[in-house]
Amino acid sequence: MPADSRSRPLVALAGASGFVGTHLREHLSGSYDFRAISRSPSVVEQQSGQGTTEWRQCDLYSLPRVTEALEGCDYGIYLVHSMAPSSRLIQSRFEDTDLLLADNFIRAAEAAGLKHVVYLSGLMPKEKEGLSPHLKSRLEVEGVLRSRSVKVTVLRAGLIFGPGGSSFSLLINLVRRLPIMLLPAWVRSQTHSIDITDVCQAFELSLVDADLAGGTYDLGGHEAMSYREMIKRTAALLGKNARFINFPYNAFGLSKQWVALFGSVPPALVGPLQESLQYDLVASPNPLLDRLRERMIPFEESFARSVDEGGNPKPNPRSRTQAADQASLKAEKRVRSVQRMGYPKDWSAKDVATEYGVWLTRRFRGIIRADTDSEGIVRFSLLTRRVCLLELSPTPYSRGNPRRCAFYISGGILSRQVDPPGRLEFRLFPELPCMIASIHGFAPTLPWWLYANTQARLHLRVMRAFRRHMSKLREVPRSDTNH
Repeated sequence: MPADSRSRPLVALAGASGFVGTHLREHLSGSYDFRAISRSPSVVEQQSGQGTTEWRQCDLYSLPRVTEALEGCDYGIYLVHSMAPSSRLIQSRFEDTDLLLADNFIRAAEAAGLKHVVYLSGLMPKEKEGLSPHLKSRLEVEGVLRSRSVKVTVLRAGLIFGPGGSSFSLLINLVRRLPIMLLPAWVRSQTHSIDITDVCQAFELSLVDADLAGGTYDLGGHEAMSYREMIKRTAALLGKNARFINFPYNAFGLSKQWVALFGSVPPALVGPLQESLQYDLVASPNPLLDRLRERMIPFEESFARSVDEGGNPKPNPRSRTQAADQASLKAEKRVRSVQRMGYPKDWSAKDVATEYGVWLTRRFRGIIRADTDSEGIVRFSLLTRRVCLLELSPTPYSRGNPRRCAFYISGGILSRQVDPPGRLEFRLFPELPCMIASIHGFAPTLPWWLYANTQARLHLRVMRAFRRHMSKLREVPRSDTNH
């Protein structure tokens, strides 16, 4: 719908089907229309036609698709964290995929002409050195979102409580199931929890008040307390007597497993939570928090809103479609690989792509070689060019962009032809500085069990070797390389 024919602002919401996104759409439905962006076909199918939200299925790893999805929107809300699986096989660290997704979103927001983006980040300790990977990633995403011309407001929250929230469900399940808890050191640091309604109000104020736009605001919520104190208060509300055995060490690996088991959440979600809680995460005073302070929902009321009559946590909105999504990913048999590495100063993404072919030919001399024709199509061939392993065709979307070089996987005996096709991409982040070499949607021809134990492992070893090669090139002046 054209902007001049709408009576209300249109907000692009990435992460619309999750806990925070669901509550935000409900809270702001009286003032805004939403274009909800989701990679899940089951979510889009289930939600479409309900209410005033327009649902768009979109591969958030595809910059052209995200740009198309944001066209016509006035504002953006970014809630994405790449903890959930997006392919049957993923070779990546969450901080690298988070970096890539955030860059896609803000580039698309700039191209689509969005006026303002609001991002939900996490509370940070006063000392920024030696952060956990999770908190370091949040800071990195904040920086990437602010690297373009779009105005970005950052809201930093701790543990968000509310119906369907994973942090609250974890806490409730631990208290209900464990009569005695072994408490590692990380539960004794100070942090804030906050009710989801207060988070929604913070988003609302950020969108309507021009004086707040572009700032960074800590959302304190409930009074600062340790996770140990949260457990005690939750136990009292459930009518239970919490018993503890204190352990003097963080023991992240061990505690992650038992917290995930008894808290009924995946270990991938527990790890970042406990690593973040090793720091004191106390909100700093700010104008937005002052506006919220008088009407904030207390801890006890947050608890009452978030449980059913039996004291059980209310379900997460995404729980209805997770099984279907996992089955779909398994059936598609696609692969994603996202690898971060350094690169020589002043190189373009095309330089890196060219070097990759040259290096691979030299590394596997006499076995594999890369050739590029006059149209820029790259073919990786076996032995004497008689067998094409993979064919890469340059995409039209990265031409002329020194920071991005992308190819469609258009042929070769190792790849199935699928729609949409798989992609290989090199993207530079000079401000960090680093680059991301990634493969998205690759569909192998080998039987899955054979691929996972041979070609997939070989690819990971090759990319690690290329990372070492690029690190060495960073120390060599450009004039001294063969590039």
